[in-house]
Amino acid sequence: MATITTETKISDNFANDIKEVAIQAILQAKDQALKSEYPLYMSKKEAADYLHISLGTLNDWIDTSDIPYKHIGKTYRFNRNDLDKFMATK
Repeated sequence: MATITTETKISDNFANDIKEVAIQAILQAKDQALKSEYPLYMSKKEAADYLHISLGTLNDWIDTSDIPYKHIGKTYRFNRNDLDKFMATK
């Protein structure tokens, strides 16, 4: 059986454009998957997991930083969108 090989040449600009579109699609898919794993309002543990930090670090940020949260009685709640905005400024 004979094997037929063909080769197609594309410009570097076109190849880079394809690469950039693929990277953006992967990042968007990753972002959507991550957001679907976590509720809009999270506990301290969920927020620490979401931010990939320890619970101790989150507690330090609560004490010393302007991390957005709501404190109702003994309960802390963190809005996922507010955390995303907060981390974008870090």
